[in-house]
Amino acid sequence: MATIRKHNNKWQSIVRVVGYPQRTQSFTMKSDAVAWSKQVELDIQRDLHNLKKIKYPTFKECLERYRDEIIVSKRSKDMESRLVKYILTEGFVNFPINKIDSAMIASYRDRALKSLKSSSVNRRLAIISHMYSIALKEWGYNVDNPVLNIRRPVNPEPRDRRFTKEELHKLLRGNRADPQMKFIIELALETALRRSEIANIKPEHWTGNMLKVVKAKVKPRTIPLTKRAQQLLRENLPIRKSANAILMMWKRLMKYYEIEDAHFHDLRHESICRLFTDKNLSVPEAQVISGHLEPRTLLKVYANIKAEDIVHKLG
Repeated sequence: MATIRKHNNKWQSIVRVVGYPQRTQSFTMKSDAVAWSKQVELDIQRDLHNLKKIKYPTFKECLERYRDEIIVSKRSKDMESRLVKYILTEGFVNFPINKIDSAMIASYRDRALKSLKSSSVNRRLAIISHMYSIALKEWGYNVDNPVLNIRRPVNPEPRDRRFTKEELHKLLRGNRADPQMKFIIELALETALRRSEIANIKPEHWTGNMLKVVKAKVKPRTIPLTKRAQQLLRENLPIRKSANAILMMWKRLMKYYEIEDAHFHDLRHESICRLFTDKNLSVPEAQVISGHLEPRTLLKVYANIKAEDIVHKLG
């Protein structure tokens, strides 16, 4: 069906036919625009323009292409590639992408929520949604994004886990962790670095009281170091554990020491809380160290300051 409209002092003719690429042309006179649209519609019917019906790929084919062309260049490529692997086990992936509707995605969401946290389900939905955006904007497929029309699961409240003195004593002074793991744990407390950021530290990234975080979650940054952090780096570089090896060792330590509900990422939370309570840093100053793009995120997630932490300031 053709649409004729006035645009920038010209008459624009837009021809849309299901299964064919959109055709657009501008004319000085409206009559020319109408005539052109009728001719294009006739040509499509007769196939005189060699316009073939689009053959839509399956969801599986499209998601694999998205993984190989888009995800591969992301910093989070390993994590997102694993999520793609999980999504590809679903039955609906064998349907053409233009046949996947919101009801299918909503059903997938509900099934996933039975075994996964809402944040995990949202990460999977985000991948599907972006894949559809790329398919529409860059790959030439005229498809609706089914994710946009469903309710997203509500993410849980941010974690506010703090470590007790007894827990930290076990981790840093116990005999279960090897010296390098103890160094990694203490470095996380001193720098608020993420597990992957610590694993990717190279000796050449460290200069005096500054450390370049080259492979960061958001973007590279340079952070100031405490004297203790400098000492730790001086005595323990190079780091010989991968991010996954750190995670596996952490899980074993939690089980051995019977420390409940503690993630390695909670060390970052602990460290940033200390920037406020022990170092008296402002939010912008803490932001330099943490690498958060949004100060609001830093305030909401990390300003977990208990009453006893600030009572001394009240006099």
